[in-house]
Amino acid sequence: MIQSVRAEIGRGKSYGEICEEASKETIASLVDCNDESFLSPKSMVAAVQDYCRKTGQQVPETLSELACVIYNSLAACYAKTKEQIEHLTGKTFDRIYIIGGGSNAEYLNQLTAKYAGCEVSAGPTEATAIGNLMCQMIRSGEFKDLAEARQCVIDSFAVKFYK
Repeated sequence: MIQSVRAEIGRGKSYGEICEEASKETIASLVDCNDESFLSPKSMVAAVQDYCRKTGQQVPETLSELACVIYNSLAACYAKTKEQIEHLTGKTFDRIYIIGGGSNAEYLNQLTAKYAGCEVSAGPTEATAIGNLMCQMIRSGEFKDLAEARQCVIDSFAVKFYK
């Protein structure tokens, strides 16, 4: 969602800048990130605004307001998904792991920890490439098993924790 909004009205701004600006907003509107209206809209900006309008919430107008709504909505969605998984499995999880590019979204990770009521572990950024490499190294015998490969990743890459 944030990528689409950035492409529409935030070109020239980094995700870090967008996160920083969004963190200063006070708009409380939330959208259901899993609503079909967000799957592939012609305009994500219009889709978010229309959803807020239809649900009687404040309509975000600026890039930073839109980003604030999206980041808060994503964090709420992550928390809801965590609850659903806990309900289905009968287990309680005290941490959410965010890997890949999303691990750099500091504001989103802070919000996720807040909404989910648990610690968020963010990183590494290049998770797909690292995972591919680990699989190859396990296969070639460089690591004896998945546990050893995981420990290597933990020891080799920066991970941030949010509470």
